[in-house]
Amino acid sequence: MQARQRHVARGSRRWQWLARLVVLAAAASAVSGAAQQPARGRGAAPTPKPEPWFSVPLPPKLGGSPAVLVGDRGARPAIVPSGEANFHELEGKTIRADLETIVGFSKESRATKEVGSGQLWGRISGLPSSAKTIDWAAGEFRKAGIKDVRIQPMTQDPNARLWLATSWEFKLLGDASYGPGTKDVVLESATPLGPDIPGGTMTAPLVYVGSGNPAVAQHIDVKGKIAVQLVIPQAHSLFERGPVSQHGQDFAKRGAVAVVNILRQPGNEYARDLGNCGAPCFNIGGRDGWFLERVLDRAATADVAPVRAQVTLKSETKTGLTAKNAVAVIPGRSDEVIVLDAHADAWFDGAGDNGDGLSVLIALARHFAKPENRPARTLVLIASAGHHTTGLNGPRGFMAANPDLAKRAVLAINIEHVAQRNFALGRSVAADGYRDFVADSGEAPITAGITNESPFLNTLFQQGVARYGTNFVSEPSPMASGESGGFADINGAVVTIMQAPPLYHTSGETLDIISTPGLERMARFIAYFVKEVGKAPVAQINPPDHPIHRGRADE
Repeated sequence: MQARQRHVARGSRRWQWLARLVVLAAAASAVSGAAQQPARGRGAAPTPKPEPWFSVPLPPKLGGSPAVLVGDRGARPAIVPSGEANFHELEGKTIRADLETIVGFSKESRATKEVGSGQLWGRISGLPSSAKTIDWAAGEFRKAGIKDVRIQPMTQDPNARLWLATSWEFKLLGDASYGPGTKDVVLESATPLGPDIPGGTMTAPLVYVGSGNPAVAQHIDVKGKIAVQLVIPQAHSLFERGPVSQHGQDFAKRGAVAVVNILRQPGNEYARDLGNCGAPCFNIGGRDGWFLERVLDRAATADVAPVRAQVTLKSETKTGLTAKNAVAVIPGRSDEVIVLDAHADAWFDGAGDNGDGLSVLIALARHFAKPENRPARTLVLIASAGHHTTGLNGPRGFMAANPDLAKRAVLAINIEHVAQRNFALGRSVAADGYRDFVADSGEAPITAGITNESPFLNTLFQQGVARYGTNFVSEPSPMASGESGGFADINGAVVTIMQAPPLYHTSGETLDIISTPGLERMARFIAYFVKEVGKAPVAQINPPDHPIHRGRADE
């Protein structure tokens, strides 16, 4: 009996313990549930208020913040080898002063509205800005003491046309369904690439087509709409021209009324590249594109009116333009010729394409004009009208005007985009969530293209890395791009010294992204390169068993 009572007592205590657990669990659940409910009364967290444009932060103005963050840690100092300390004309500070003058011609083009409303500017071949730059270069050649300086005009090819946008606007139209207070937003980085808009204006809904690849895009209805494709350049946008153009043409055939290329690039800048889309085509800068992508994403998941844009565009087409080269000849101890070329034309400020190359060319002219630096082979330096204007090509103009010099050339060196700072995605983001690009302490990688892949010439580039710290890529290349195509008919190799950074042909290519030590590194290296080539027999420069790649190139 007592045993049975003890068993009952133990069972009663067990049930009491379980009951307490149930009560505690219920209380914990209630507390947890209350924590997940919106707070009420005093101290309650406010419910977020809907904001314009689905609460997506607006993009900055064009150039409202730098495309690249360049901090106080400067580029690595230039290396000055033994015996070169007195080459003051090759010092970075001297070359940068010339670069500032060159960029000044672009800034004047913008200030005076050389093209239309002033939204497009540069050192444009065929227009006064280019002519002033060439005249200045010729003057610097003469000041250096070079006696044979030639101004050589050329005329645009008869069937060539230069299309220039004179004014434009790309405006997203606000709608109350996107959030209270939503107003129209102008995407200021929009850059027209042609062709004209019928009637000069259009209003149409936008449709996002991703990368534009057919695997996805063929399932998207683009008829009567503006197709928006995302372009992520591998380096500079030249590498994307083929696919972007092909995708744009496909959209146009399927009824798209326009094509927009969102360029995932630094900052919020104009970009005058790509195009040939088969319909009116615009580039959109990185942060404007970031805004547009997120607006289209949120509109796609909400019950709202389609996102529309109103686009206006005015343009002009120029024909029969004239331009000129400035050619300086420094006689050497031999009649054989080495050609040094840098193009003067540019879109926008053009500090890196090709202000840096032209300023280095001027420094080399001063160096080799000194009697103590007389070259072994005759040097021909060309401040070229360039190749950005359709139907005007400085190197081809030189070849036509100077057949004797061209015939005697054993080597041509194209100095193009050579001293831009290197930069990459940083660990910080801007106020709108777009990741910052940050400069490091070096220059962007530089390709050394040698059309005959001469082992001797390649060895000189290897020596340049060790001797001057130039950031040449490790792999040899026969690449011939930009100006180099115009020298395809010379009887020797063409050397192309060229960076391929992402701000190419954009308004972000400003003075702050140019490395002053990098200018000096490049000038000292090319001076060394020319002197070493001067000592070498032609068979080393142009080995008989290394045929020259004759492909032509455009930038």
